[in-house]
Amino acid sequence: MKESLTLKRFGVSMEENLLEKFDLLVKQRGYENRSETVRNLIRDALIQQLWEGNEQMVAGSILLFYNHHQRNLLNEN
Repeated sequence: MKESLTLKRFGVSMEENLLEKFDLLVKQRGYENRSETVRNLIRDALIQQLWEGNEQMVAGSILLFYNHHQRNLLNEN
């Protein structure tokens, strides 16, 4: 499926307090504007939907770095 690179404009309505929180998210994540943030949130949601639908194979890894000379690693001290 070929993606279209043409941007389309649409409107979104939301409560003022939700918009304030969204604007804070835009700033915290370092996005240039709301549109960029919405695009990335939609992409993330679409990827999450694919993963949940078991339609795609997903792989991951867990890396553990530790000093093998350190004793009592399981102690919380």
